[in-house]
Amino acid sequence: MDWVLIAVVAFVQNMAFTWSSRSRASGDPNYHRYAAVLSNGIWFVCQVLIMKQIWTSIQGGDWLTVLIAGVVYTIATTEGSVLMMRVLIKKEKGKQRIGHYGP
Repeated sequence: MDWVLIAVVAFVQNMAFTWSSRSRASGDPNYHRYAAVLSNGIWFVCQVLIMKQIWTSIQGGDWLTVLIAGVVYTIATTEGSVLMMRVLIKKEKGKQRIGHYGP
């Protein structure tokens, strides 16, 4: 299993997901568009990688491998989300800030 690849892609995917989630609450639709395209595109790649890596384990009843994949995925996505939140709190200005609905 290529745990490092899954961890990196999952980490980046959740960074993009956090950006997309925060951008949805901004006042800038184009900012959200870029975030959503990135988030959804990387999510698709992440799902393909995960299924490719663990499908045989699921079919063969290798639940330890499935559990390890779940732990790697959960840790990577959590840390990607937290890092991106920290970055965006410092970066967001004007219409891109959370809760900006004015002109």
